[in-house]
Amino acid sequence: MAVFDPELAARMKMPKELLEKSSELHFALHVGRSHIYASLYNFSESKCFWKANSEVPAGMSVDKFIYQRNWIEGVFRKCTITFDSDTTALVPQSLFRPEAASDYLEMQHGVQQAQVGFIELPEAEAVICFEEPDWQNEVVRHFPNARVIPMVALLTRLAAARLHQANSVFLIAVSSGSASILAVQNKSIVLMATHEAKTPEDVLYHVSNAAMRLQIDLENCRVELMEASADDSLSQLLKRYAGEVSQLKEVLASTDSAITQLHYLCA
Repeated sequence: MAVFDPELAARMKMPKELLEKSSELHFALHVGRSHIYASLYNFSESKCFWKANSEVPAGMSVDKFIYQRNWIEGVFRKCTITFDSDTTALVPQSLFRPEAASDYLEMQHGVQQAQVGFIELPEAEAVICFEEPDWQNEVVRHFPNARVIPMVALLTRLAAARLHQANSVFLIAVSSGSASILAVQNKSIVLMATHEAKTPEDVLYHVSNAAMRLQIDLENCRVELMEASADDSLSQLLKRYAGEVSQLKEVLASTDSAITQLHYLCA
């Protein structure tokens, strides 16, 4: 049975003065496979006022973890919640039919999903269908105006900004044992996938396997990497095999988390 952890609650506590300004700020939350990342922005001023991350204790549900934080005491102007998911499907906007969202996922993964959502991404001329997380309804009770979307939706928006480039590009977001990978080739998004990846070698395997299947020469390819961790071992490993490896530029002076910055750029 999960119990309340006062030390953890204190470490993840949002300052009272920021909670009082919640109606002016954008709250962003990423739910990883075992970690939660939270941050608070004022986008008009390009500022990140607060950020925190923590491993979710074993046996504790996501909604229980959030219920024990003081985040639920404010009503934020905007709230974006992302999550890692390996059950997604990218559908061209011209072919998408809302009533067939479940069918697209079944065609992609071979299994019918009980709860299916979708989000339109006009900048990519596509729609992402996804299996809704089992905690979604409970968490939305705490944040009634929240958008709940898979992390790959943000990566797709970032990939859309790379479509004009002639060279092949891999975009990789890594957090708490999960790696989401998008590939851009010939000015099109040709791959969107999320895999379990516990080590840098796991990530390299999935990227090199994707490159082989797509007939992309990794040695002449560019990789853009976004990591929740400050450890650069994955970046150093990828540099041995890819033509160019770059990490998401620090666009917010007050944060060093790529997950936080990805929310800032694309949420």
